[in-house]
Amino acid sequence: MIHHSVVIVGAGPAGIGMGAALRDFQIADALILDRHEIGASFRRWPVEMRLITPSFNSTPFGILDLNAVALQTSVANFLGSEHPTGAEYARYLEALAKACELRVKTPVPVSDVQPRDAGGFLLETSLGAITADFVIWAAGEFQSPRLDAFEGSELCLHTGRVRSFRELPGKERVVIGAFESGMDATIHLARRGVNVRLLNAAPDFAMTDQDPSRSLSPYTRSRMEAVCRESHNVRVAHNARVTTVTKDHGKYAIHLVEGAPVFTNQPPLMATGFCGSLGPVESLFEYRDSGEVLLSDDDESTLNRGLFLAGPIVRHEHHIFCYIYKFRQRFAVIAETIAERLNIPVADDLLELYKKNQMRLVDLSCCGAECVC
Repeated sequence: MIHHSVVIVGAGPAGIGMGAALRDFQIADALILDRHEIGASFRRWPVEMRLITPSFNSTPFGILDLNAVALQTSVANFLGSEHPTGAEYARYLEALAKACELRVKTPVPVSDVQPRDAGGFLLETSLGAITADFVIWAAGEFQSPRLDAFEGSELCLHTGRVRSFRELPGKERVVIGAFESGMDATIHLARRGVNVRLLNAAPDFAMTDQDPSRSLSPYTRSRMEAVCRESHNVRVAHNARVTTVTKDHGKYAIHLVEGAPVFTNQPPLMATGFCGSLGPVESLFEYRDSGEVLLSDDDESTLNRGLFLAGPIVRHEHHIFCYIYKFRQRFAVIAETIAERLNIPVADDLLELYKKNQMRLVDLSCCGAECVC
């Protein structure tokens, strides 16, 4: 039976970045598994989609590129792009895995993970059984779109399953959901001349929260404002909370909590977010009443010692780590914990280097400017 000190499940930014961090902490015996390929979720993005977080080669000045997942690397420098496409970003992850000599095996689905009585874990994979002292679950979320937001969701098309907005037929579309994904879909459709009706469940677009996970990015806000200013094919309905979608004689009816139904000839586009891909480790974690995974201060399962969570579904109290530059801050926390348990000394200067790129949890007042739409 194959054994490794650490098995990382997922070869996206969380998995590859976590692998690079383990290398920095002198933890060499780590295996990364992915059911598809390196950067698979990014490769499945709509071709028009870009990272909303800007990349800039600030690394030489001690400030890590916001989309980098390893020290001394810059996505902007490697790709020459400020807002890379998903396919471009996957190239960065591939290059990083190669440069760090990470042991990555794909396509290798993991069907089951079970704690062992003797300690560690047994993973059932397409390669056979693998045992590990530690498991880091880094499977991401983009490949798991939320499809049950309301009754009749199966009649809609989730934005996460669109390969290209240019390929969608018709000259009119209804988009349900007005956060980043909904705005992005609206922008791309409007730019190609499609008449778009955007249904926003909130009262308006005025988001004043200083946390980017709870407010629109400047990149999205500026693009949306430009579309609304330069064209007349976007209509926005606020307080438009969807209850049901039905279909009759080829026409779709979107029923709202308040107001008359909205009709469309094309399947409505759902921008209803994503679910975490916990899969076979779902029962190995505890959960808060809100449904979020409950973790220790070291991002470890509170039920099973040695099982860690990395990536966009990590939460700590009111802190959301859903962006790359957020969840990468937790890599050193996990790596240091594992190194200590393996009795591997950790250099103070390495810890200091990682801490320079960690979040400062400071509350600031914010005056938010409203979108012109």
